[in-house]
Amino acid sequence: MESSSSDLSSSTQPPSLPNFLCKVCLRSFHSERGLLLHRKTISKYNRLTEHIDMLLSQTIKEFQEIFVYYIHKKLSKNHTKAGRQTVSFPCTKSQFFSIFRGFIHSFQAKRGIYKCFFQGSWGKKQLNYIFNDEQWSIKHYDQGQKTYIVLLDQSNGSRNFSSEHNRVKTSETNPLVVLANQRAFGKKNIKRKSCYKRGEVIIEWRERKDHEINDNFCYAGHITMNFYISQIRSLN
Repeated sequence: MESSSSDLSSSTQPPSLPNFLCKVCLRSFHSERGLLLHRKTISKYNRLTEHIDMLLSQTIKEFQEIFVYYIHKKLSKNHTKAGRQTVSFPCTKSQFFSIFRGFIHSFQAKRGIYKCFFQGSWGKKQLNYIFNDEQWSIKHYDQGQKTYIVLLDQSNGSRNFSSEHNRVKTSETNPLVVLANQRAFGKKNIKRKSCYKRGEVIIEWRERKDHEINDNFCYAGHITMNFYISQIRSLN
C-alpha cells in the first residue's frame, strides 16, 4: 500500500502548465524553480514520523469501507440536499496516513491541519484508488436516478465528470435542484462565501484538544471531507 500509493500519486499528477501552476492547489509560481520547491515541500508533508504507524492491509480495507459508508449516507435522493456536504468522524493520525499518504498537499503547522485536494477526472482516479472502490462517489436509486459527487477541472473550468456520467443522457430531476443551487450560490450567501469550491473534494485531518478545568487535556484526531453533490436521471 505504501509504495504503490506513492507511485500512483506521482503517475497521476497532471503535467505543469506553462505559467508554472500547481494543478492540485491551483497556486501559481513565477518560475519552474518555485514550482519544484513547492513540490519538494509537499513531499515532506507525506513523510512518516516516529509517532505514526502504518496499518495492516485488512485494517486499511475496513477503514476504507467505513469512509465510503459515511460518504454514501450524504448522497441523498432528496433534491433539496443538492449542494455542499460534509462528512466528519474520528480518525487517528495513523489511519489518515495509511490511507492518504502520498496525496497530502498542505499542512498548517500552527493548527496541525493536513489537507488533500482532488478535482477533475484525475482526482476521481486517485480517490478510486484511495477508497479501493469505483462506486464511492455515486449512489443509485430507482427510476434511473443517481446522486453523485461533482468533480470539475478548476484550472480550465471544463466539466470533467467520470466517464460513466458522461455516457448517460441526463436531465435535471426536479426544478428544486435549480432552487437548491441558487440558495447555495445566490446573493444571500455572497457575504458568507465558502472556501470550498464546487467540483473540488477537500479532505482535512486535525487533532482536536479539550482543556479541562483541572488542566487535564483530552485529544482526538478527526477527519473531514467537503464536497458538492448533484442528481441526474437517465432518459430511456
